[in-house]
Amino acid sequence: MTRSTASNSSNQPTIEALMMRFLASRSDAGSSAVESGESEVEPHEVAAGFRVDPRAAWHDANYTGVNGSPPAAQLPTEWALLVGQPSSAFALPMAAGHFPQRVKDLQPLLTKFNPAELRPTGTQGALPAFAGMRTWIAKNGKTSPLVAAGLARTLGDFDTAAKLLDGTTGAENEKAALLWQRGKCAEALAAWDAMPESAAVQFNRGMARLFLGQIADARPLLQKAVDAIPETSGWHTLARLYLAVAEIHG
Repeated sequence: MTRSTASNSSNQPTIEALMMRFLASRSDAGSSAVESGESEVEPHEVAAGFRVDPRAAWHDANYTGVNGSPPAAQLPTEWALLVGQPSSAFALPMAAGHFPQRVKDLQPLLTKFNPAELRPTGTQGALPAFAGMRTWIAKNGKTSPLVAAGLARTLGDFDTAAKLLDGTTGAENEKAALLWQRGKCAEALAAWDAMPESAAVQFNRGMARLFLGQIADARPLLQKAVDAIPETSGWHTLARLYLAVAEIHG
């Protein structure tokens, strides 16, 4: 298969290079899956073949720049099953309980890039099964409400997430992420714009503008997120990926 190409007029890394770096640093894929250089394999085909390291994803879901607390010592029940789900996210807010490795399929980002088709609509149903994960959320909702709400949001249990966030201090970013996942994207962006600046807020302001079609306005915000998020975080790689998408399609 011939590999798709896209022009890159800036010095931003190509999407292919970013995905190879992402695979090499955030997954347990074999070295043969992440070799650089010329290949006849599409980036989305490589992404479809890698397995996310559950502990790396858990670290990113608890990144202290989001919720200010260290990861719980034990992974939630069925966490590995959740991160191994084949379905890919595209427009993913930086928020507690989210993990950037959910952005697996790069083809829609690399080719025509139709933001309206890629951002959430709020009409998706909740994931079936995951009884163990939902039990973990119920047990840990009081002690870790932001992460528990994020996991509920990822499962599509939006009402549960809203209840966990109600009355919780420091939950403004997570409440905006819930609006975004419910398809209320303009409201979510307005909420992020009203918040004090932070790495997560800059990321989400840029991400939201990118997927609302405001690509030129997204670029400087995503650059700020790249500068603010440590390179050891998967969110740094995703910020650079979104920035490259903005550079290519802007």
